[in-house]
Amino acid sequence: MNNNVIIGTAGHIDHGKTTLIKALSGIETDTTQEEKERGMSINLGFAYFDLPSGKRCGVVDVPGHERFIKNMLAGVSGINLVLLLVDSREGIMPQTKEHFDILTLLGIENYIIVMTKIDLVEEEYRELVKEDIRAFTAGTPLEDAPIIEVDSISKKGLDTLLETIDKKTEDIQARNIEKNARLNVDRAFQVKGFGTVVTGTLTEGVINVGDELVIYPKEIKTKVRNIQVHAQDVTQATAGQRTAINLANIKFDDIKRGDTLATAGSLTKTYMIDTEIKLINDESANLELWDRVRVYIGTEEIMARVVPLGAEELAAGGNGFAQLRLEEEIAVKNYDKFIIRTYSPMITIGGGVILDANPKKHSRFNEEILEKLKVQLEGNSSDLIANYLLSHQDYLVAKDNIVKELQLPVNEVEADIAQLLEEGLIYQTKIGYIHKKKYEEVLEKLKKLLIDYHKRYKLKVGIPKIEVISKFKLSQKEVLEMIDLFIKNNEVRLEGNLVAEKDFVVNYDKKQLAEKARIERELLQGGFTPPTIKDLTNGVKASVELLDSLVDNTIIRLDADLVLHKDMLDQAIKKVEEHFSTNDKMALAEFRDMTGSSRKYSMAILEYIDKLGVTRRVENYRVLAKK
Repeated sequence: MNNNVIIGTAGHIDHGKTTLIKALSGIETDTTQEEKERGMSINLGFAYFDLPSGKRCGVVDVPGHERFIKNMLAGVSGINLVLLLVDSREGIMPQTKEHFDILTLLGIENYIIVMTKIDLVEEEYRELVKEDIRAFTAGTPLEDAPIIEVDSISKKGLDTLLETIDKKTEDIQARNIEKNARLNVDRAFQVKGFGTVVTGTLTEGVINVGDELVIYPKEIKTKVRNIQVHAQDVTQATAGQRTAINLANIKFDDIKRGDTLATAGSLTKTYMIDTEIKLINDESANLELWDRVRVYIGTEEIMARVVPLGAEELAAGGNGFAQLRLEEEIAVKNYDKFIIRTYSPMITIGGGVILDANPKKHSRFNEEILEKLKVQLEGNSSDLIANYLLSHQDYLVAKDNIVKELQLPVNEVEADIAQLLEEGLIYQTKIGYIHKKKYEEVLEKLKKLLIDYHKRYKLKVGIPKIEVISKFKLSQKEVLEMIDLFIKNNEVRLEGNLVAEKDFVVNYDKKQLAEKARIERELLQGGFTPPTIKDLTNGVKASVELLDSLVDNTIIRLDADLVLHKDMLDQAIKKVEEHFSTNDKMALAEFRDMTGSSRKYSMAILEYIDKLGVTRRVENYRVLAKK
């Protein structure tokens, strides 16, 4: 059972929403002087009452007047149950229908229909109104909704209404408190002596006093100074609660309704979203390319241009994919829902769900994009993970990021990853997972690079790793992990520090073999003070090319003119490790004495060993890198 229930009231103007809430809670939600004078709810009211079972209900009183529809849209975010009010004297009215369209488009399915002001109407007439309501709701989520008759002044029917609310909220699942905190701000105001206060429904996660949060989309950092839930100071608010939060170090101009208070890094800032849109069955509800619309998401209203995907237009009564080009930046995430109204006159024509919160501009009829969106809309969690890895800007994505971004249970993600690995649709590295298509894309580019390199440099075993890294627009860490993965899968091979085609071998002729043997022999004979490159080759081009082919294989290049046989480097590293088995540091002179090399070579060899991560320099000494 969920002990934090949010109830919304909806219906035509003057159908008794505010009066009913006052009768249930004792709280008057028309709080501003303007509201009292005009007799209507302009801003979102905020009240609560307890049910017979002990559950506490937070109430959002949403306005009914056409001018304030956007306030109504702000209020439905986070609602569990809707009381749709119908005046017994008037029945279904135009705004009743529009409110119902909005609620349906946002996916709300839990309703109670409340017939108000029954003391003013004869029973026979009320029965006619009931029939009208049933005809209106036939074939909709409201079809089986109970109809409760009440009069807020005489309190007739209120006990029945409370019992019905209690029953209808028995099976409402507790919201996921494991997710990142998120509150869509529906009010922001100043309180003398306290500073800036915001209110809204905490739709996900938990907020504690002292938490550091971010105001999106401006990404202003703030700290929670105080929390109120149902007019009581608390130390923690949980998902599903109507909440007032006092923010530290925030000016009134820093935050407004439409902003979102959330955990840092949990939302995507964007000017563009790929969506699925459903349109109501009305002749005015067609959407064509570049139509300008009003988009309501969370508590924000934003203007946007429509770009249908996979079709020339979105037809009334149907659904389809579309990219929305937003005129202002918003902060959202995948699967957020929204409402669309026409620019002018303002009529609700549809609603939708975000399938990609950070897309690129792409062709309207790109089959790959359309398939991706279809997977996002209909796919199971395994498909979603594969799709996420394929579309992510990084090539290697950690499991924690998958869990966080897709908001899936850890055990479900682990099971799906195991299945995807077994099917060969993804690959695993030490730092994350990569989709098969991205794996093949990188591999194809690497193989082409190696083929071209081997054609140009027939005497070189392969390309140095550092050079391979420079050819890809990936991080060094990602490229190195990919190389290791390709080697593990026998796609390429590694010779020393050189990456090569798996079947490539250097073919030396007899003269080159003799020259190779000479160079390697002279380097071994020279020990830790071998001949320089100039001395070894005498500047002969063929000898220089042959020596280059041995670098990072049997020969190590220390600098532009100094080389060392790999066996000698291995001996040097062994001597260093033996020294540190009984010593904490090593001077250059000590290394020179243990190798019998010159100061020039000793310095070059030690610097190379530093680069390998065996040692590191501290002032005029070396210490083991791990210390």
